[in-house]
Amino acid sequence: MKIQNILNFARKNAYWAITFVLLLTAVSGQAQGSSDNSTAMMFVVSMVAVVAVIVLLVAIYALQVIKKLEQIQPPASGQEQSLWQRFLEVVNDRAPVEKEADIMLDHNYDGIRELDNHLPPWWKWLFYVTIIFGVVYLVGHHMFNWFPLQEQEYAMEMEEAKASMANSGEADVEEIDPASLTYEANAEFIAAGKTVFERNCVTCHGTNGQGGAGPNLTDDYWLHGGGIQNVFHTVTNGVPNTAMISWKAMLSPTDIRNVANYVLSIHGTNPANAKGPEGKLWKEGETNDEEPVKEATTEEPATTEEAVADTEGNTDGKNIFETTCAACHQPDGGGVMGLGPNLTDKYWKSGDGTKKAVHKIVTEGVPGTAMVAWSASLSDEQINAVVDYVMSLQGTTPANPKEPEGKLYE
Repeated sequence: MKIQNILNFARKNAYWAITFVLLLTAVSGQAQGSSDNSTAMMFVVSMVAVVAVIVLLVAIYALQVIKKLEQIQPPASGQEQSLWQRFLEVVNDRAPVEKEADIMLDHNYDGIRELDNHLPPWWKWLFYVTIIFGVVYLVGHHMFNWFPLQEQEYAMEMEEAKASMANSGEADVEEIDPASLTYEANAEFIAAGKTVFERNCVTCHGTNGQGGAGPNLTDDYWLHGGGIQNVFHTVTNGVPNTAMISWKAMLSPTDIRNVANYVLSIHGTNPANAKGPEGKLWKEGETNDEEPVKEATTEEPATTEEAVADTEGNTDGKNIFETTCAACHQPDGGGVMGLGPNLTDKYWKSGDGTKKAVHKIVTEGVPGTAMVAWSASLSDEQINAVVDYVMSLQGTTPANPKEPEGKLYE
């Protein structure tokens, strides 16, 4: 029988075995989908049965293949061998059965005799290849440095990664000590800081630093201390329970240094529509002994700290919303351009608009945005109340609704 006949035999007799295994797998898959304890036990038993059946089938199948191989007769003397047979004869180079008596050893183990067969050529060829590989490895890696070692490869790849990040404008691994920072009227720092400011800060502080939801950055009054070291600290760590998030996860130390230099560079520029003073008068080298100054206006929404204080003990959702959320979403939920989205339409930037999703957003906040986690400032009852109020705004018509943002959820 030719090799092709053996393959045909294997293919024909494997169909029923594969079908049986697939059926058992389907049964076990159904058992896996159930959470019932008895069904889970059945699943384990069925999987053991599947493995046992597979082992049995493989054993039966192997015995059948061996039986067919034993039926193959060697080519008669003078009969031409196939190319495959000649290849096997060369790579194995075994002594024919009729000549095994010549290489029989005297060893006898319970009737089992030992033949003195040499290693097959294919094994020796592989051994020679490993020797050649070892010599090339030794010479190439350790003598002439033709190929880099693993440590060298790692260092090279890290350098390539740094270069790639630098080319894309993302690399910045410079370490900066905040305690040693001083303001520098460095045109390069300021230009780079302006780019960072325009990309991340104008939403709350205005295009020219005049203030909006956030304070005016051009006057002498500071809520959290002036000077480059305080500004660097505020940008890096943020201000808990306010819209001023920590930017250290999104900006490199160099970016924060640059934007701090830019903020100080716009001091005294007196932009149009500047927000009134907030915080304490601060001068370089002086302590903050002055009383905080609040902007003299009745239209400006309260700061987050004031809003939280006003909500203490209050569980009315509308009042809480107007004192904590209106600065970014308007009192009627219509949204503020560049800040919070419209809460009255069916479009949502985060979540799917369900009460559960809104509760999660209010509780945990949205990283990388002005939506802070209010769980540290509001009680569970207050959060539930403000969520109920937000849900009641759905379908209302605000005075100046913001354009839809996010994904539509019906």
